[in-house]
Amino acid sequence: MNHRFWLPIAAVCASVAAEDDPFGEAFDSGFSEVETQAPVSTDILYVANRLIQRGQWATAHDAPLSGETDHRGLASLATAWNTRLEWRPSEQLNFLLNAELSHDWVFDVNPDAHWQTPYRDQRETRLELDEARLGYTTPGWALTSGRQVLTWGFNDVLSILEPVNPPQRSQPGLYDADEARLSRWLSEARWYLGRWTLQGAIAHENRMAELPVYGSDYYPLPAATDDRLPDHGWEDPQAHAGGVRISGLWHRADLAAFIWRGYNPSGHPKFRPGGIERHYERLTTFGAGFSLPVGPAIVKAEMAAQDGLAWAPVTGNPPQTQGPMQTTERLAWALGADLTLPANSRLVLEVSTGYLPGYQPGMAATLGEEYSHRWAIGLEHSTAREQLTFTAAILGFGLDADGGQAFRLGADWTISDQWRSELGWVGYHAGNAPALQAADNSDRLFWQVEWLF
Repeated sequence: MNHRFWLPIAAVCASVAAEDDPFGEAFDSGFSEVETQAPVSTDILYVANRLIQRGQWATAHDAPLSGETDHRGLASLATAWNTRLEWRPSEQLNFLLNAELSHDWVFDVNPDAHWQTPYRDQRETRLELDEARLGYTTPGWALTSGRQVLTWGFNDVLSILEPVNPPQRSQPGLYDADEARLSRWLSEARWYLGRWTLQGAIAHENRMAELPVYGSDYYPLPAATDDRLPDHGWEDPQAHAGGVRISGLWHRADLAAFIWRGYNPSGHPKFRPGGIERHYERLTTFGAGFSLPVGPAIVKAEMAAQDGLAWAPVTGNPPQTQGPMQTTERLAWALGADLTLPANSRLVLEVSTGYLPGYQPGMAATLGEEYSHRWAIGLEHSTAREQLTFTAAILGFGLDADGGQAFRLGADWTISDQWRSELGWVGYHAGNAPALQAADNSDRLFWQVEWLF
């Protein structure tokens, strides 16, 4: 069984989720691709390219009102070119570049759908620099700088320990694992201390979560949001973010703890007459967790505390005005079990809870309820010499069936070393969960074909 193929679904990251941001890291580990790129080469220079054709078909949208965007039927038909370059001039020095250029032809195929400009700008033509980092490694320490992703959590699905890289949320449920976290310009140092590793990281770029924009069928508001993005570190040295993490092995357990000071990647809405703004407050996050093998399972646990979350009481429905901003704290914890089953199968069970210890009713519009619960069940089965993998998953909101769920089914077929295909379906049942209202009726089929050369 190919354990690089993570289970399909990831959920709200309780440490940063807000009520207007329903999915947090939704599906972030979900439906990760089976890697078809060649194994790491011992050559000084290694180059790989992927030509990708992917698409989506919306299956549940109603007819739009006059002048509104028509999201029925074909929702995406994108072509992408991905290039990965690795350069290793010595055993210590290495450079990695991973970039993708894509164009979505749905705006040309269906030009009369009343596409809104923010949505076209977000999806039509994209050049994404996923990784561009230079590293120097010795037996005792390592330095890395550039655009990259650092993973600090333990749970595959409901991790609450990922403060470094902002999540990708503009189309929840429709990302491979390598797309679920947005890279940012970072410098990192590691010191290897026997079984322990001490990490220090500084973020020079304050990249925020990519949320649905006005014109998207996942966008929950009737008007466009004015984003008040913070400066980057190279624009204002005081805008840098950073943290320290220590991790290692103790007996059979993998342990880690960290402190991180940076901006809330989800931000908070500020309602005013005639418009909505999104501001991004500074947060301090403390986190710790562990994973422990127990027979055929791996048991995982995480805890996090945040200080500095912004909120303000609002008036009107929909909100029109807002009182003065205040700050509060959030606590969160998550438990998970990753169980290896017979016949190349795998089961993941996870649950997370967020708690606002100083809860007041006025927090609901910005931070949600006093307690927020999420749970996830995922099943994976590989067959045909691990070339064909089936996945099924459910993400649940609340503690009962009425809380709302998101579903995902898929099949990933590695046809050969050069060809891979994927077919799946994502569906949403809003129930009484406010977090799912924006995604209701956004069910869709998705597919992708890749050629590696």
